[in-house]
Amino acid sequence: MTIAIAFCWGVFVIVAIQAAFSLIFVVWMSRRARLPEQAFTPKAAVILCLRGADPFLKECLRSLLDQDYPEFQLQVVVDSQEDPSRAVLREFESDERVRVSVLQDPPETCSLKCAAIVQVIRGLDPSFEVIALCDADTVPHRTWLAELAAPLQDPTVAVTTGNRWYQPQDPTGASLVRYLWNIPAAINMIVFRIAWGGSLLIRRQLIDEAGLLKKWSHAFCEDTMLDRVARRQGDRQIFVPNVMVVNQETCTFADLMNWVPRQLLTAKLYHSSWPATVGYGIISSAIPFLAAVVAVVGWMQSDWESMRAALFAFIAFEISNVVLVLMCETSFHRSGSHCGAPTSGLSTASLVKLPFWIVISQIVSPFWFCKCFFTTKVTWRGIVYHVRGDKIQRGPHTSYSEPAPQSRSL
Repeated sequence: MTIAIAFCWGVFVIVAIQAAFSLIFVVWMSRRARLPEQAFTPKAAVILCLRGADPFLKECLRSLLDQDYPEFQLQVVVDSQEDPSRAVLREFESDERVRVSVLQDPPETCSLKCAAIVQVIRGLDPSFEVIALCDADTVPHRTWLAELAAPLQDPTVAVTTGNRWYQPQDPTGASLVRYLWNIPAAINMIVFRIAWGGSLLIRRQLIDEAGLLKKWSHAFCEDTMLDRVARRQGDRQIFVPNVMVVNQETCTFADLMNWVPRQLLTAKLYHSSWPATVGYGIISSAIPFLAAVVAVVGWMQSDWESMRAALFAFIAFEISNVVLVLMCETSFHRSGSHCGAPTSGLSTASLVKLPFWIVISQIVSPFWFCKCFFTTKVTWRGIVYHVRGDKIQRGPHTSYSEPAPQSRSL
């Protein structure tokens, strides 16, 4: 019975930690602010790196060109001349604000995305004061760029960032697991100041003074290191709730087995909060396994009280998780951060299935952590990257030839 009591207290502590983190998210999302009439709008370059035609690429391009911002240029970098995204880009290349270039001779010491970003910035005119990054799997709202740039009116702010919120059009089991995984991930990124490159803006001065182009030329990702770099320069990185963006793509479990460890790897390589991030994830996913252990030990010892206590604590834990997920979901939609994105939250069918998929996500999470701990090779859109410590070695650069999916993530 002693083990069962300790387990129950452990569950209580973990739920308290989860609730505290969720409340931080709710508070942040409630801080959505209106743009001032005289917002800070320096000349901006928006960089969009493409390898393959993402399902919502056309909507992404339309939304970027519809930005309510006085002076900006959309710099699109295509992975190769034969890339499937070229067919989508033809509709937009006549716009004078669009510049399309092809990735040329990317170094083998960084990801293709980092190489594309470096290539664009090196060719930019010095008049561009800020650089914004957007991912092709999102559809930014009309004031996205203005809201990213506004906080830079404070000269101590050099990086602004939002995050993603998954709201798949086709809520398959794997899509719901990714949605559930992303909620605590987004909260951790806010608490531990981890930037996200899909909705990000950087002051050009920081890029130059901190030597970011050189750092990116030897990096796997462009975003996770930014808080550390900014603080070393005496600047700040801040989270902007206004620029949370909705991702409506679906996915499979095979996709997740590559995608989640890759997300974890970026924190492992470039952020000091990696141990805290991993610890939070491990303790949150350990409850089903510990409940099973306590129940089995109780059964072997004919300790029915321990078995009942373990079952009660497990059920209470899962109910609390459902409540916290719904609290975060409600907070996100009430904040209006998606600004008119065509989504109204989880469907009734998804809500009914939520408790089951929460348990599944907790069961599979340890496998993702193990894969991240021990991986020495990562595949990202058909390109293999070898990881040795914090060193990256890219494999052969081949053209992306997969057909554009209707709604599934690339």
